[in-house]
Amino acid sequence: MILKILGILDIFSAVLIFLFNFLNFFPSQIIILIGVYLLVKGVLFSISKDPASMLDIAAAIIVLATLNFTVPFLLLSLVSIYLIQKGIFSLL
Repeated sequence: MILKILGILDIFSAVLIFLFNFLNFFPSQIIILIGVYLLVKGVLFSISKDPASMLDIAAAIIVLATLNFTVPFLLLSLVSIYLIQKGIFSLL
């Protein structure tokens, strides 16, 4: 059950990141919330040495970096695609 909830949250986060990247109209608090969610999830599951958790931590750093730096469109698109595929596999 928790896996499905986390999968849905990953897909939702990916859509918001992509929309923020494409349209750039979300408040920064939403982006901070997404980054913190990915960071907490990555740290909690990194105990099991899961490589996907390390990628979640990297994605969180990239998402949080968008608040202070101009992150390339391609990099944020790759983060979104990664989260979408991870969310879909969690739901299956």
